[in-house]
Amino acid sequence: MPRRRKALALPLLAALAVIAVPGTAMAQPTTSTPAFNSLTTANNPAWMAQVPDSTSLAALSIPGTHDTLGIEGGLLPTAYETQQNEGISAATHAAQLNAGIRAIDIRVRIVNNGTAFAIHHTDVYEDANFDDVLTKAQAFLAANPSETILMDLHGECDGDTTEGGIGFSIPGKCADDPSNATEAMRESIFQSYVARYPGLFYAPTVTGTSTADMPTLGQIRGHIVLSGFTGPVGEVYAGYGLTQLTTGNWGQYVENNWTQCDLASKWSLAQTNINAASADASNMYTTYLSANCAPFGADPADLAGGYGGGTGENQQLLGYLGAGSAQRAGVVLMDFPGYALIDAIIGLNPA
Repeated sequence: MPRRRKALALPLLAALAVIAVPGTAMAQPTTSTPAFNSLTTANNPAWMAQVPDSTSLAALSIPGTHDTLGIEGGLLPTAYETQQNEGISAATHAAQLNAGIRAIDIRVRIVNNGTAFAIHHTDVYEDANFDDVLTKAQAFLAANPSETILMDLHGECDGDTTEGGIGFSIPGKCADDPSNATEAMRESIFQSYVARYPGLFYAPTVTGTSTADMPTLGQIRGHIVLSGFTGPVGEVYAGYGLTQLTTGNWGQYVENNWTQCDLASKWSLAQTNINAASADASNMYTTYLSANCAPFGADPADLAGGYGGGTGENQQLLGYLGAGSAQRAGVVLMDFPGYALIDAIIGLNPA
């Protein structure tokens, strides 16, 4: 599930917030609901155990999280926080896995003199390192060998101070990444993790030389499946991930209009992609319920939970699935998911 977005850096956002037009800020949801911000009420550590080994990964309905470890927001928390905070050092990731989340969106920057990855959302450190993510995943899969985890990996920072599409320099924009960071450097660092966690990744997705055909669940139980590996401006790193999601016209299977913050319009886009997933069990569809127009408009919590009297994306999907409107949902990446929404997506899977 390659990522093609690059958010504004916090130093710029902080400056813009000072001159924001009065009345443009959205009113954030303040209460949890079955669809929003109630993750830990769900308890689904081994839901894949009921699904037959012969089931294609593409045919599954998989609850996931967008910007999985987005628990810190820096100077503008509501603009950057995307998930219910269940603890640092990837404890939030562990809580999500226990709740039933099986697709994760991991964003890394290069640290320790070009030898390691830290988890970031632009220049905001998310209180975790890649080792934390892999250690939590490894422990979870050891305890629940029937499960698999689908990981989208993205290089978040490019070592410069220029934000694409804005046209001017932003001081502090990921500037302490190595200025000479390259695709080869990121691949080398990632391969060092693959070597340190033998058997954790589904091997055909991390060869660095060829991508993998869509596997069956029986082939990937107990492993992380790398769905794709992309660079800071969305460049796809060849030789990693699943072929359908990284080559050819992969975009036809992905809905990720992250700048569409009108609740009705965003839901229309999501609904269309979910309907396509429902009708086609041969291909993996990915739907992002997330969007972010802060600081001038709605932020992630507003989109997920609703604002201005409108129904949030999470509740829209819960109602849609509850009405029996889809046979499957594909991969759904959410901000602040609630327990009933997670359960509803899981409930679409074959037993």
